[in-house]
Amino acid sequence: MVINAIMPVVNAVKGFAVPIIKQKIDSKFTDNPYVTRSTTLAKYRSVYGGEEYLIHFKYSDALVIVYVSCMYGIGVPLLFPIGAINLAITWVSERV
Repeated sequence: MVINAIMPVVNAVKGFAVPIIKQKIDSKFTDNPYVTRSTTLAKYRSVYGGEEYLIHFKYSDALVIVYVSCMYGIGVPLLFPIGAINLAITWVSERV
C-alpha cells in the first residue's frame, strides 16, 4: 500500500517529463516553435498533443485501495490511515 501511494506521484512526474523530452528532441533542442522534425500533422499532434487520459486505470486504482484497506484493515489497522493518505495523494496528483 505504501508503494501504491507513491505511484500517483511517479505517474504525474512522468506525465510532465516525457512530453517535454519528446518536444525537445523534436525541436532539435531549440526554443524556436517553428523548428520540427515532424513530417506530417499527425506526427506533430502526437508529439505536442499529449497522451490520452485513461479513466479506467484511475477507477481501478481507487477500487484496489478501498478493497485492500477494507479487506485487510481489520487485521492490520494501520492500513486505514495509509489508504486514506493514498486516496488523498491520488486526488491531489490528478488535480495537478
